[in-house]
Amino acid sequence: MARSRSLHLALRRGFCVLLGMGSLVAWRRPGQVASEMQSSSAAWSAWSWQRPSGRRSSRIARLAVQQLSCAPRSDAFVRCVENYHPDSWTLAGDFAEGPPATGFRNLSECLRPYHPHPEWQLWPGSAGSFERDQKVCSTYTLATGLYKDICSAIRDDNEDALRRLAPMIWEMRQVLRFETSKICKPGGRKCKPFIGKCLRGMELPQDEVEQWAKLYKEGTEFIWPAFTSTQAYSEEQGKNSLWPFDGNLNFEIECKIDPSKMSEKEVFAPVAIKRFIGGMNEVLFPPHTKFRVIGEKAAEKVTEHEVTREVHTRILEVVELPTPQAEPA
Repeated sequence: MARSRSLHLALRRGFCVLLGMGSLVAWRRPGQVASEMQSSSAAWSAWSWQRPSGRRSSRIARLAVQQLSCAPRSDAFVRCVENYHPDSWTLAGDFAEGPPATGFRNLSECLRPYHPHPEWQLWPGSAGSFERDQKVCSTYTLATGLYKDICSAIRDDNEDALRRLAPMIWEMRQVLRFETSKICKPGGRKCKPFIGKCLRGMELPQDEVEQWAKLYKEGTEFIWPAFTSTQAYSEEQGKNSLWPFDGNLNFEIECKIDPSKMSEKEVFAPVAIKRFIGGMNEVLFPPHTKFRVIGEKAAEKVTEHEVTREVHTRILEVVELPTPQAEPA
């Protein structure tokens, strides 16, 4: 009897431990918390989980304030992103963990941890076709952690992760890739580069936000090395166009470059995702877009849910769009 009681208590304790672990995983997953937010890059966006009620989570990673940079594309980025093509990935062999990591995953293997259901492995059309672009946009915008992992891999210059995610990075860059002579012309893409105003927000620890804001001095040029997700500005909504993705360091971004007038044969340019997914307000910028700080607004005291915080705003303009590097010999 005592033995049976002991077994019963042990099973109950084990169940409680498993239940607690499951709750912890479920609680941590939406924010991806500190370990996934750390980055060696100077100009990445801290991301805060938005609760359904609209309240911001206090779980914000402590970030070292670093100088902004215009560093060129890294060797790992060139090897795993610039030189990658799905038609030739087999020449490099199957992916193998490092160090050093070698080979690449194929698209199905790349997506399976995020989209395990077979229907997500159906990819219509060819690169640059409307149906393919629509599939890519619907895949990366889902809250599976895929987009955050892609951006972290690029910012951290993590070659192991870049090789795992290379197929999806390639697909996303094709959505943003244009032949300049065919923009808005017969034979060209069924979308056009975004030209206009968009907004971006960072949510940073309140005792560090002023230090971060000071890095964005007027005249400073810098590169955000990963994909940059922004919200299109609406005259009707004004600064509320960014909600609920506003933070305590916000950016108003003017994109006035017309890629159809560029001398380069091809260019990666921002695209409004609503072209492929109705109702979306997102504008996606390609990795290594260069910006310049052209102004700032006075810091504001904003009270939300009885919490007052200081909000800084910087005004940026796009000064250079990335172009494809020469194909490897």
